Amino acid sequence: MKLKIIFLLFVSFLNFSCSNTKSFHNQKIKKLTEVESLKKYGESISLAEALKIGEERNLTLKIKTLQREVATLDKNISFGNFLPSINLVGNYSQLDNDINIDFDVSELTTSLGNAFSAIGESAIASQTTMSSTLIEKSSYTYGVNAQIPIFVPSYWYLYSAKKNGEDMSKLVESLSKKLIELQITSQYFYILTLQSQEIYLKNEIKSIEETTKRSKISLEVESIMPWEYKKALVLLKTKKYNLKENKRNLKIAKMNLLKSLDLNPIDNITLESYNFKQKPFPDLEECILNSLTNNEALKISNLNVDVSQNAKKIAISNFLPKIILGGGYVNNSNKILSDPSFLNVNVSGVISLFNGFKNINEYKKAVKKEKIANLNLEKEFMKTIIETANAYYNLKKIDELLAISKLNLNAEKEKLKQSKAELSVGIIGEDKYFNSLASYNQSLTAVKNLEFNYNLSLSSLNITMGKSPIDKGE
Repeated sequence: MKLKIIFLLFVSFLNFSCSNTKSFHNQKIKKLTEVESLKKYGESISLAEALKIGEERNLTLKIKTLQREVATLDKNISFGNFLPSINLVGNYSQLDNDINIDFDVSELTTSLGNAFSAIGESAIASQTTMSSTLIEKSSYTYGVNAQIPIFVPSYWYLYSAKKNGEDMSKLVESLSKKLIELQITSQYFYILTLQSQEIYLKNEIKSIEETTKRSKISLEVESIMPWEYKKALVLLKTKKYNLKENKRNLKIAKMNLLKSLDLNPIDNITLESYNFKQKPFPDLEECILNSLTNNEALKISNLNVDVSQNAKKIAISNFLPKIILGGGYVNNSNKILSDPSFLNVNVSGVISLFNGFKNINEYKKAVKKEKIANLNLEKEFMKTIIETANAYYNLKKIDELLAISKLNLNAEKEKLKQSKAELSVGIIGEDKYFNSLASYNQSLTAVKNLEFNYNLSLSSLNITMGKSPIDKGE
């Protein structure tokens, strides 16, 4: 009986331990996936909604925004160099004894002895020193001091460089926002493409299943060879595998989109269809002109040149004197002073005569960096022209392919209509009809894919020209 009780207690302990372990793992998983759910935005989202969510929640954009705010604070800090610096100072000291100072009064004593020889001559003659308190045992000092730079040229150029840095961070934030929009748009269209391919694959599988059934009948009557039937089975299994792979890719694509939106990646997401509008685009010369005027990367390189020029000016200013105006109010408890409080004003200056050639080498370094910045600007200038031309011609190519694919889709649509009529009167079998249906869906998928690529190419061209990649109102 006792063994039975011990056994039951042991089993209960194991169940309790397993329950706690399971609960711990569930809490851990919940913590790892504790990201805001998609349900807040609805079960389905449009491209415009996805872009808006990404703008609000994308982690990369949040980082760029904080970096821009840091750059603004750096600029404000450098501006503080132009303002007066005011400090409240205080000090309290406690010594083990008063600090005294002795004065030699022997000559004074001799003079007094000769003048007053009748009164205490011997006592005065023996007193050759006199003591006085210099610093008391306990003392305090307090006051206010202030200083302001009168002539410090490096502060001017440092502020200008920090202002350039703020402008650069704004451009980086703007460019990052556009690139995130392009990424979200690409992921959105990729999901829609996979969904379109899924429809096409399902119809193609139906057609192949019908063909496989007919092949099996033909094999039974020995009108085809066994290897021909096996080939039909391989084709069917291959298409079914393609469908499964399509579904896996679709799941991963949705997770990547949710990651870009900083939403729970294990949520299911339904995307709304996108109404394609083929818009005209300007000629190449106008696109290049817009890129050279508005491209963010080119503007950043231009600001880098300004920063390097300011760095060179700072290096030159190190050879110039620095003049600072100061002053303040001081009050102390030292009784040796007849007036314990006083005001003071001072002007101080410093100029570097020799510091191990540091200033000279700093100037040489700044000149080299300015040359590097100018070369990078020239490099970015050529790169912008080439990227604009590439984006333009890629868009032109897709535009032409889209026109051909639409023509083919119209032909497949008429072919499917004819196959449907022939099936209804028994001229063709279901295998031929499903084959026509699969061919139509394949053409439709090709058109959709080209439409999505057209939008992506147009978005890339817009980014190169410094424009918003896509119209969020669409």
